[in-house]
Amino acid sequence: MCLYLHQIYDGDNMNFPLVGTYCGSSIPAYFLSSGNFLTIRFVSDSSVQKQGFNATYRAVPLLCGGTLNATTAKQTLTSPSFPNAYPPYTYCRWIIDSPPLETIKVSVQTFVLDPSQSCSTNYLEINDWPLGDYGQSHKFCASDDHPPDFYSNSRTVLVYFKSDAFLAGNGLSFSYEIANCSRLHEQEYGYLKSPGWPEIYPHNMDCVIILKAPQNSSISFFFNNFDVESQSSCNFDYLEIRNGSTADSQLIGKFCGQTLPNPIFPQSNQLYLRFKSDFSTARDGFDATWTSSPHGCGGILYGDHGSFSSPNYPGSYPNNTYCEWSIKAPRGHVVTITFAQFSIDDPGNCQNNFLKLYDGPDTSSAPVGPYCGVETNIAPFSASSNHVYIVFQGQVSTLPSGFRLTWSS
Repeated sequence: MCLYLHQIYDGDNMNFPLVGTYCGSSIPAYFLSSGNFLTIRFVSDSSVQKQGFNATYRAVPLLCGGTLNATTAKQTLTSPSFPNAYPPYTYCRWIIDSPPLETIKVSVQTFVLDPSQSCSTNYLEINDWPLGDYGQSHKFCASDDHPPDFYSNSRTVLVYFKSDAFLAGNGLSFSYEIANCSRLHEQEYGYLKSPGWPEIYPHNMDCVIILKAPQNSSISFFFNNFDVESQSSCNFDYLEIRNGSTADSQLIGKFCGQTLPNPIFPQSNQLYLRFKSDFSTARDGFDATWTSSPHGCGGILYGDHGSFSSPNYPGSYPNNTYCEWSIKAPRGHVVTITFAQFSIDDPGNCQNNFLKLYDGPDTSSAPVGPYCGVETNIAPFSASSNHVYIVFQGQVSTLPSGFRLTWSS
């Protein structure tokens, strides 16, 4: 424990990442900053006195990183020498800024890292800046799936890329641009929020969002929070959802008020959403989780919080239902599952109809459960990592049956 310490921050103030905390008599290894600033903090107390430290620094060419301004035009950044191999011990930090009241979209095109390396020395990290109470921080390593599109909550994004090994074929490329409120999400799963969430959404918004999952899959869409100006016909502020990709697709619902809408199971791979606000009252808006799978039940659920439910919830699930969900919170987080509502019709042995959790990324992880019956007071489950795998089997139900679970991290 360092009582009298020497700290180095990779930037021009102490809000930037802490590189290291040093004390004692061992000489620390050299450090290469990701930009043209370092902040050094030295703290001593009123007791022991020592000689202190003596350090040197020099400027070296910047191979990657820097401070950039996002515009409405898409711009691309890459690891050094891309598409060829980057040098060993590469460390890049990009600071991407946008005009006030704007946000940023980051899309990763190429993400190939050496799977033999540790995640601590071989990763891509994308953060809101500053993080604050609602900032996002997502770290991706070689074993992870391709990173989904990142939409910032703030006007500034920090992107870090680090690797310590030289391996041909590795590399990174990503694009950045000012994020329009109208968006196309072409991916298996994601997290959706109204402009400004969790703060009040702006006036006079008219945003169209299209979710497009892979062919031969069906989307499941779950609301986590909902607060939109209330009006009997939802003509002022509203969220409109259609089963398809166009404004004339079949209408699923038009939502406003403070009641959390039911989950949506369109039995298709596309959803059309239109969020509109007028010039008067504005509220907090909404956030939602969505995923997809070949059977419209199960899939990957990604984010630091969210919710999901059995098919047709709050109605009963169909007979012969089988679903598998994989919850992935950002690295460094620990998942907690809460049973918001739970009723699985079963004779009592949890053999035919059950829900089972696994404390890890798949069914080889330690099981928890199974759960069945009508439970009103199931204790939350705290996992040991950022992964929880969930299996649901419902062969037959005669009584009203279904469940809704939430997760936080």
